[in-house]
Amino acid sequence: MAHAQVTEEEREDKMIMTNIDRDHDKILKVHPLHYGEVFVSYERVRAPNISNEFGLSYLYKVHLKDDSWFTEARDVMGIGIRMSQRYYTSRKKSPPFGFFHGPMFSYRFVVFERNVFDLPDLPPSDPDFRYVGRLYQNALDLSYHLGYQIQLGRHFTTELLGGLGGRVKIANATNGGDLIKENIIGHVVHSDEGAVIAVVPSPQLNFSIGYSF
Repeated sequence: MAHAQVTEEEREDKMIMTNIDRDHDKILKVHPLHYGEVFVSYERVRAPNISNEFGLSYLYKVHLKDDSWFTEARDVMGIGIRMSQRYYTSRKKSPPFGFFHGPMFSYRFVVFERNVFDLPDLPPSDPDFRYVGRLYQNALDLSYHLGYQIQLGRHFTTELLGGLGGRVKIANATNGGDLIKENIIGHVVHSDEGAVIAVVPSPQLNFSIGYSF
């Protein structure tokens, strides 16, 4: 009986997969609303009602604290990787269209501009001279997303999604631990002379335009 049940489930999965429109089960996307980065992604349906998305981004702006309650965008060079799994629940639309939800993981590595802490330019012989190395930051995100994706015309698509999760930041700069602690955004859980670990909530709102094929 167990074997018969598994066989029936496999038959149903195969039937669902055959009903998927193979002309639209893959989507290339651009995400124009991501401030400070250029973000593109690729989504593909891999199982009944399930798809995976893989994204790459180039980062050129990241925020640090300034002297007030606000933050200031700083120039950086960085890369980001995003991976997510989506579960589509619509009975009227086949994936990758309709309502979806699922987890997302991302990793970002950024290198800040030199003298990001705006230290005075003093000669090494000056008694107030302080050497601080360039600031590097690694960030890990884990969040859960809800969204809706629709088809526009024959091949174009659009989606809107929101998510909530958390981010862990690991920032390091030689002899700059106290400066990082003062400027990093988030709750500091560990710091030493050259590195700081901080955590921060990571709410997200995403919009994309894609091409399905």
